[in-house]
Amino acid sequence: MKATIDQLRTQQNDIAGAMAELHVLFDKSYAEAAPHLGAVRTRVARAIARHLNTEDEALLTPLRERRLMGELPGCETIIAETRDLRLAYSTHIRVWTAGAVAERWDDYIDATRQLNARMAVLCQQKMRSFYPAVLRRLFRDSGG
Repeated sequence: MKATIDQLRTQQNDIAGAMAELHVLFDKSYAEAAPHLGAVRTRVARAIARHLNTEDEALLTPLRERRLMGELPGCETIIAETRDLRLAYSTHIRVWTAGAVAERWDDYIDATRQLNARMAVLCQQKMRSFYPAVLRRLFRDSGG
């Protein structure tokens, strides 16, 4: 259980670190940020994808397989917010192409900061209450 929490925490820290790299670029002009922007955006996307895969494999799939989703208060809300945020992030990537970012750098910064703030709140909520509750329930269900 501790290993799973540590892995999820490390991955959330990786996401936060990649987002911090992106936010450093926001203090620059588009011309200064542009050479680094693609690589940093890719790091953010990969960190998020890796984390969501771990979350699904370690927590959500076992919950579904054991039909335990309904037994955890707030579980459906967290899952719905995660789904909504995934869709918002996918839309963000689709809308904010390299050309759109170049044309509307300040708008991109605002939109990205809002999305990242929403993600940070969800990550904190998951780490503080959701992950521990899920892991305790899975551990108890497995006879531990």
